[in-house]
Amino acid sequence: MNTALPPRLSILIATANSELSSTLAAMLRRLGLTNTRIARDSAEAFRLLSQSPYDAMILDSAIGPEDGIAVTRRVRLNAAAPNRAMAIVMVSGDMPPEQTKDARDAGIDEFIRLPAGAQILAARLETAIAAPRPFVVSPDYAGPDRRRREEPIDGKDRRAPLKRPSKPQGPTT
Repeated sequence: MNTALPPRLSILIATANSELSSTLAAMLRRLGLTNTRIARDSAEAFRLLSQSPYDAMILDSAIGPEDGIAVTRRVRLNAAAPNRAMAIVMVSGDMPPEQTKDARDAGIDEFIRLPAGAQILAARLETAIAAPRPFVVSPDYAGPDRRRREEPIDGKDRRAPLKRPSKPQGPTT
């Protein structure tokens, strides 16, 4: 399968569901991405994140004991974390819209509603890694710029202008 993703990407799959982990790892292999590790719970995910740099994490919303939203917040808000700016793609079989919004507000880059195939996984990873949105840091948020497009507003815009990278920039490990 053709993809714009560099084959040397290092990806952490974090899900308590072993069948889902195996399926995601197999899809990544079909995409030519073989440098993957699997974490079975949030504690193992944090241990692996503290040991090695990763370009992306595919995170189950219901990983446990912390949920995927809490994991994302901990990764993003820890200024000393070496993987703070990695791409985070959250997967979930059934997530209400308010939780999807909470996940976005915690700092996920992309979201995949399961079941999904390798093409969807590749598209979300490409968006998050090959064409990332600028990384924003504020006192209560760190993660990709939540604005997907610039729109005119009524009144004064207090936000800094959105800066798009001139060429795809992503981690290269």
